[in-house]
Amino acid sequence: MANPNYGNTMQKTTILSLVVLGFMLAGLANAYSTQIYDPAVVSATSGQLTNIRLNVTSGNGSVTISGPASVAQDTLRSAETGAAYAANYLGVNEDAYNFSYYINDNNSPVSGPSAGLSFTILAISGLEHKSISQNLAATGTISSNGTAGLIGGIFDKAAAAKAAGKSSLIVPYAPNSSIESMFYYAAQQNLGIGLVEVKNVSEALPYAFGTKSPQRMSFNYSQNYSITTLPNANQTCNSCNISYFYPLENMTMNMTAAEINSIGSNFSSLKQQMLSVLGSYSAIGAKGYLYTASDLAFNEYIDAFTLASINNASLNNASATLVKVQDYCNSLSAPQLTTLNYEYVIGGEFRQALANQTLNESISELNSSTSSDGITLALRNVGTAYAWCKAASTMYNTAYTMGGTNVTYDSNIRNIAESYLSNATSRSLPNTYLGIAAQAFKNGNYYVSIYSSVYSNIFGSNLVANRSSAQAAYNAATSNQYGIWAKEFDIQSAFFIDQANQTHNSSLQSSYFVSAYSAALLSSGLSNANRQISSNFANYTAVYPQGYAGIQDQLNQIFGMLTLIFIMLILIFIILLKNEIKGRPKQKEAQAEVQTPASPRRRSVSRKTR
Repeated sequence: MANPNYGNTMQKTTILSLVVLGFMLAGLANAYSTQIYDPAVVSATSGQLTNIRLNVTSGNGSVTISGPASVAQDTLRSAETGAAYAANYLGVNEDAYNFSYYINDNNSPVSGPSAGLSFTILAISGLEHKSISQNLAATGTISSNGTAGLIGGIFDKAAAAKAAGKSSLIVPYAPNSSIESMFYYAAQQNLGIGLVEVKNVSEALPYAFGTKSPQRMSFNYSQNYSITTLPNANQTCNSCNISYFYPLENMTMNMTAAEINSIGSNFSSLKQQMLSVLGSYSAIGAKGYLYTASDLAFNEYIDAFTLASINNASLNNASATLVKVQDYCNSLSAPQLTTLNYEYVIGGEFRQALANQTLNESISELNSSTSSDGITLALRNVGTAYAWCKAASTMYNTAYTMGGTNVTYDSNIRNIAESYLSNATSRSLPNTYLGIAAQAFKNGNYYVSIYSSVYSNIFGSNLVANRSSAQAAYNAATSNQYGIWAKEFDIQSAFFIDQANQTHNSSLQSSYFVSAYSAALLSSGLSNANRQISSNFANYTAVYPQGYAGIQDQLNQIFGMLTLIFIMLILIFIILLKNEIKGRPKQKEAQAEVQTPASPRRRSVSRKTR
């Protein structure tokens, strides 16, 4: 007899099987595999192009990464952020899918969030069932709102993508004229791979899916200053001589032009832009804004040095360049301080201190660099240090020519410097200037400590300014101006106020007002410092020269004395010779008189014979 429940059991089993099969088919229908290439830094100076695959299936929202020997938490979090953003971007439920990433990296440890953009593109590709172009690679961090964040190691990553035959590398956008943007452009031009900048995932997708052709990035090296209507600077100077500042401006302009011309030919377009910009800075100087023009050219020199050093961005070359610059800076010796040259001597020593601080930073960067970016950044700082020392050398040479009474510290200057340092310490955030001020005070170089403390007070705080505050600070600086540096910063404040009044860009205007405000504060601070320094001099009786220029002066004096002695000896010789020549006829006459007694007899005989 047949079991009456058999039919029901079979029916239920069939229905259950169909349900399970339906879920399986649904899962298979939703499953999709996709892949992208993402470069990674694997050592201090090399990168590796990694293949990342993703399998999207129906699931419960899990995000996993397999393949590496270990996966750091920041890498996993970037994958989770990418999957969540992808689901939200497409308007689907993330919890209905599983995202299984596989990183093919030869079973090495993986860390860092820089694959976040690739994880996100993969997730969208998997959910939409769209294939990714295999002719490009991508790198960049990802935020929860889909913004692509900056990464490190661009030289090594671009090199790895190029070596693997990729024609383009998608990278996060970097603001034009920023150091990151310059590194991007340098990598592109030096390695021959197109870099495509994107601000977010939406901008990256058309390139990734091949619906938009990648466009190589450009680099716009421009300046926004209005020079045509810029008025001539008021160069009325209290306790200073403007003419002594020209050598510093000329040196900076010439140094920068030479460095630009040394940049490789693969940057020809950029070189022309940089030379044009330098010409505009020269025009600013021609209108009397000497320090402003020098300062702008100084910063351009650093950019030029960076680009010119790209081909030498190895650890050995960077270390060798650093040692050469150290030797040059150490060879500089400040001249004797006088009542007239003290600003140039103190300013030069201050710049030497900045150079030494920057070189120490370069050493740290080289010792800890994890990519070619770090080495290039260290080289950039070496170039900055060299420029500081060139400025110091020029200022020392100028100081030798200025004359004045030799002076030194008096007993009260230590207390003054201590007061300046204490004020800077209480008001400033930790910064380079404060560190130099403290070290100079410790070394007994109280004048440099005072100058550094003034700088720290201004640049060690977050300044905010508007039109009225900038103008008020400038008016105060103009009425208080004392000394060449105070005057030049006073003029710089006037320059930025003029630029702020001419621009219609609100962001630039705010930046200009802050620059005008800080320059005016610096002018007032240095004016007060100069008054206290110059009123606390003590006479210094030693007159020996210091440094090459002083030795040269002494040699010139000795040479002049020897020349005078030589001329006198020649004159004496001529006088003696002249007297000798005049004396010879008298000598012959005297000899004739001696022979007279014998002569008459012979002559007499002779006459008789005739």
